Amino acid sequence: MRIALAVLAALLLVTGTASATPRHIEATSPSLHPEGVQWDWTRGQFLVSSLRHGTVSLVSTNGHVRPLVTGTPMVSTFGIQVDRGRILVAYGDIGFGERSVPGQSGLGIFDLRTGRAIKFVDVPNGANDVAVDLQGNAYVTGTLGDTIWKVGRDGTVTPFAKDARLGGASFGNNGIVWDPRGFLVTGHYTNGTLFKVTHDKVEELPAPKLPGADGLTLTPQGLTVVTNSLSAPGKNAVTVLDTRTWQVKSQRDWKTAPTTAARTPHGTYVLSGYVDLLVKGETTDVFSLDR
Repeated sequence: MRIALAVLAALLLVTGTASATPRHIEATSPSLHPEGVQWDWTRGQFLVSSLRHGTVSLVSTNGHVRPLVTGTPMVSTFGIQVDRGRILVAYGDIGFGERSVPGQSGLGIFDLRTGRAIKFVDVPNGANDVAVDLQGNAYVTGTLGDTIWKVGRDGTVTPFAKDARLGGASFGNNGIVWDPRGFLVTGHYTNGTLFKVTHDKVEELPAPKLPGADGLTLTPQGLTVVTNSLSAPGKNAVTVLDTRTWQVKSQRDWKTAPTTAARTPHGTYVLSGYVDLLVKGETTDVFSLDR
């Protein structure tokens, strides 16, 4: 019995519990407006991007914010991934930053422990989100084009899949996630179509259309699709799809305009960076994460 209790105590110290972590985390940082979020398993904290400052910050489960990646050429940062001691973050200039570098679009790679820059890689067509496969290759969506770009471990950029259905007059393929079954899933922001993508092959999934499809996150419950009405005729909601049938398992309306979600040991947390205020030319110092 003593051994069992000791093992249980150790597991709780390492993993935590959902009940020990608040369902609503409110954080404050001057006009941060994060668009992307990932869980840092090494620290037990969130990593968030910033549309205003082009940074990456740490957010504890009690809402404390600490900058990690600062002082880089990045104007705005978007989707984030953590892989093999690295942070990979899509960046560019869509008019929300404190400064402007017209046409900027790329993938920044940083040391997870120190935040030190390892490499900046130019990626065409408005880099927005990033997924990483089991070999450490990155896949970047370009919302202003019809191509998903592959960035190898050495930084080489090549087109991975090109299809007219990924593009559009405004925002095209946006959120992206690597499925361990060996393919990518990406969502078209404007019309809400979900696609299965392998090298040079794009197939429409038999999923319902989810206009405003922004962030995609794989969780034990299924594929979490975060939608908003920022620039598409969608609704502010979080939908979970069954990854066998691609049909809806659950859907919750959201009070704010969420952009993406992160899988954590405490459950899936949805990010609200109040991008809707930026669209209206306003800013706020508050953002939230909700389970």
